[in-house]
Amino acid sequence: MIRKVYFPGLNGVRFIAAFLVVIDHIELFKSYFNLRTLWPDSLSSRFGQFGVIIFFVLSGFLITYLLLVEKEDTGIHVKKFYIRRILRIWPLYFIILILGFFVFPYISFLDVPNYQNVGNDFVEKLLLFIFFLANVAFVFFSGVAYANVLWSVAVEEQFYLIWPNIIKYCKSIFNALFISLFIYMFIKACFFINIFDFDDLWSSKIYKLIDRTRFSAMIIGGFGAFLLYNSWKKVLQFIYFPLIQVISILGSIFLVFFRYNNPLYRFFENEVFSLLVAVLIINIASNSNSILKLENRYLNFLGKISFGFYVYHSVIAVICIKVFIEFYPETTFLYMIWSFCLIALVILLTILASHLSYKFIEEKFLKRKARFSNIESGDLAQK
Repeated sequence: MIRKVYFPGLNGVRFIAAFLVVIDHIELFKSYFNLRTLWPDSLSSRFGQFGVIIFFVLSGFLITYLLLVEKEDTGIHVKKFYIRRILRIWPLYFIILILGFFVFPYISFLDVPNYQNVGNDFVEKLLLFIFFLANVAFVFFSGVAYANVLWSVAVEEQFYLIWPNIIKYCKSIFNALFISLFIYMFIKACFFINIFDFDDLWSSKIYKLIDRTRFSAMIIGGFGAFLLYNSWKKVLQFIYFPLIQVISILGSIFLVFFRYNNPLYRFFENEVFSLLVAVLIINIASNSNSILKLENRYLNFLGKISFGFYVYHSVIAVICIKVFIEFYPETTFLYMIWSFCLIALVILLTILASHLSYKFIEEKFLKRKARFSNIESGDLAQK
């Protein structure tokens, strides 16, 4: 009998992550047009930074848990795992890649000041994007307008190129998680120290790439899955404790809104936030007394279309700004109304585009994905 795995509330987490990224990018595009932003650019960028980390932690949690279930039930079929990833990720990934490289650069209405189009190094960037190294292109080359968001998708594909094999062949999953995290942090520390000791530009680029890759977030999510799957009761009871939940919520908010330039703080910032998010995800998914309850049909719908929401929002944001700029007000009060109307319009249109994409593109591939699954998960398990 096929086992069903469904965690309530995680679609809501997925949408919150996408929402933070969208808010960041709307304000970023406003700054490109020399328009006032609702808050400093540095705060907007942190919305996007931590929104992506939430994605990574959630992804690491879900994929690791499903791999552990599969390992126990039937053994992990790595080939089927890759086919499932292809059917889930590749259609939208390559649609945005094609639009970003071959269509959007030739639509003058979509030109944005200071927002790099394909430009120089076309072949190098195209090859990097094709082979899911968009994060490398992001760090070492100029950006690709409207396709830059694919860097995080590429990071996930890189991680999952090796992760199912680690879960499949390692007898001690805890040791595998611990060693993986240690190796990542050790490599990150080597380049981090080199930057501050020698001020080396190449080391700075490599460190930026490692830091942006954020494998640690997915591994920490994997730790959460391991604890829940193996029912480590004492640890889970500690995580379920209301005070720990409150600390995790307030700590997450604090990290988003406050940043210190202390080097040690900056080094561990992403990992600390990932740990707080992992605690919240475990509570939302498995604690009936969770302070955060995100299970409802609206958030389920929004979470289901969140991949499209993530990859389509940039172009919709630019279109809305270019149309709305004709009505840009001078007074602060009217500017606030204008800004919130802009945000609402971008979100509504992106939801519409994402829903249509899911219905007419993604769903066709997801139905085929079920043929390569030994476990019913997500929306399939809910039915």
